[in-house]
Amino acid sequence: MFGCASSIKWVVAVLAGFGCIANAQWVDFTDETPTRLLLSSVSTNDAQEKDITTADIDRDGDTDVIIVRKRPFSTPGGNDDVLLMNEGGVLVDRTVQYGFDAGTSDARDVICVDVDGDQWLDIVICTTFEDPIRLYMNLGNDGGGNWLGMVDESGSRLGTVFEDSRKYCAVGAGDVNGDNSPDLFFSNYNGGDDLLYINDGNGNFTDQTQSRMGQNANSAFGTSNAIVDIDGDGDGDIIKLTTLYNEPPFDRGIFVLWNNGSGVFDAIPFQRVSNPNEPYMFILEDFDGNGSLDMYVVNDGADQLYLTTSVVPNSQWNMTISNPSPSPRTGGFGGNLRATDIDNDGDIDLGVGPIDTDIQNCGESNGFAFLRNNGGSLGDPIPNNNPQNYNIEPHDFAFFDINGDGCDDVFMGLCTGYRVFIQSNCVSVCLPDFNDDGQLDFFDISTFLTAFRNQHPEADFTGDGQFDFFDIAAFLSAFAAGCP
Repeated sequence: MFGCASSIKWVVAVLAGFGCIANAQWVDFTDETPTRLLLSSVSTNDAQEKDITTADIDRDGDTDVIIVRKRPFSTPGGNDDVLLMNEGGVLVDRTVQYGFDAGTSDARDVICVDVDGDQWLDIVICTTFEDPIRLYMNLGNDGGGNWLGMVDESGSRLGTVFEDSRKYCAVGAGDVNGDNSPDLFFSNYNGGDDLLYINDGNGNFTDQTQSRMGQNANSAFGTSNAIVDIDGDGDGDIIKLTTLYNEPPFDRGIFVLWNNGSGVFDAIPFQRVSNPNEPYMFILEDFDGNGSLDMYVVNDGADQLYLTTSVVPNSQWNMTISNPSPSPRTGGFGGNLRATDIDNDGDIDLGVGPIDTDIQNCGESNGFAFLRNNGGSLGDPIPNNNPQNYNIEPHDFAFFDINGDGCDDVFMGLCTGYRVFIQSNCVSVCLPDFNDDGQLDFFDISTFLTAFRNQHPEADFTGDGQFDFFDIAAFLSAFAAGCP
């Protein structure tokens, strides 16, 4: 798999190209919501704004779902959050049972990251409208191997925030100061300072925004960010979005704040990496398979795909810019982005959400879009006059293998309610067969470890954008389970 497409994937791609697979619409899904989703803490007709992340939060080998909720659009109003545990392919509401009910949060984003280094994923909730940021710590297992759930330790672990206007809309995690522990960056979306929380290595955070960012912390409508070593020099750079209006020293666009090597982001001139436009969301993935991160940008107008050509450390990120093949569903307002190899053909496909964070467009959008990757070129294979059951209106969504058949499914948090779509024409591959020789042996382990060391996207076995213990554990678990 690493470095070449597997024979299985190649056969699937060829057959699909000639129409030999009974799948006229590329990937097909069956709506199995009634049997795959058991809610108890919220209504099945839940009309709140929803943001979603997924992770194997209890380390039982399958993927669980975390949902944060607020009053829709730019109106304050916190709501209870939701924890769905994957139990044999059924997403069961265990919010209360596992301690994820410490109070409402006026939340706009959520991530899972191991903040204290105990090998258990914790939950960071990005809140807005002055609501305090939330940090739920993972309690791990008891002596009998039973998962103990989560506990809210926000008050004891999150230090004072000095920005007066705390209206955050996005959170990213990564090591910025070189101590091998994840720090947190929050984007402000109402014309105020962002927040850079520095981790002491034990999961305790202090606000060091001013000393490390200065004026480069200013944002206007910051809805998306990432901490990533984009130039390969070993430190985490910050990529952030600011839009709608100018907030000096930034105009509207997407910017790279270069890390000077010690976690300071105003010592090196920043780079504007987007064309003049109205960027709204972005995602970083290796879309053309050359080992470098590329970027897809949702604009208020036409979306854009940025393919990396070269990077000069601490100086210049060079890219070619194109518009993906015209899609009836990606014009105008857009929302959240998620990427996965949905068809198991060896490249990264993309989901584009239709719902704007700030402007109410439920009932008026073009619906969710799948963009298929063909050699680094993204396009919508579904014509406008033949919509699929998943071309609906989610606030947010997630791709993961719900039923354990080797193919990713789709979970959606809609303008009203939720949906679970199971891939119905699944063609699975043997993921731990990393050298594609049809056997599981030492050479697969060696190839995986090489990919992991080089931070190749295929070694991100958990799909969370991090390269850590959980990817190794997931690979070894898949290797031990064998292949069909």
